[in-house]
Amino acid sequence: MATVILKWNPNFSSYSMLRYLYDIVNANYGETDDFNWSVWDHDKISEGDKFYWVKLGYGQTGIVGCGNVTSAPYKADDWSGKGRETYYIDFVPTVLINPDALPILNIATLHSRIPDFEWDHGHSGLVLADQQAEELDNLWKAFVAEHGQEFMQKAECGRRENDYIYLDFDESGIG
Repeated sequence: MATVILKWNPNFSSYSMLRYLYDIVNANYGETDDFNWSVWDHDKISEGDKFYWVKLGYGQTGIVGCGNVTSAPYKADDWSGKGRETYYIDFVPTVLINPDALPILNIATLHSRIPDFEWDHGHSGLVLADQQAEELDNLWKAFVAEHGQEFMQKAECGRRENDYIYLDFDESGIG
């Protein structure tokens, strides 16, 4: 199983921060649109792989989500309109975190613990080497253990429009 890093900069992406917050709210209602994302390492990605979603740009930067790849890569129109050959994967998130409301596993930590990966620039949809993936999984588990109680409080806040966090309680490992 591969670990795929999906990079997202809402400052120039066709996927806005407002849309991300909308998707958190809808996921909490059990109503999600299909998620897809462009990937560079399309020849190394398979259905069933895991992904981590990294927010770049302004504000908090780092991992804002994770989950599972639900399709093989497929070719489709270039999201940027530049006519490039572009491959996408479909995915289902198990965790989505609002980086303006909760802590995220930040870029500085990712750089310090896995320095041989381009965390804050470069292509999206890159596959980590096995050792990098193992280190990231350990970092994520420690991060979730440290912040799990806060995540659960926000997930169960009772707020009708919960745009703090989405947790798939069966799959997220939180709770």
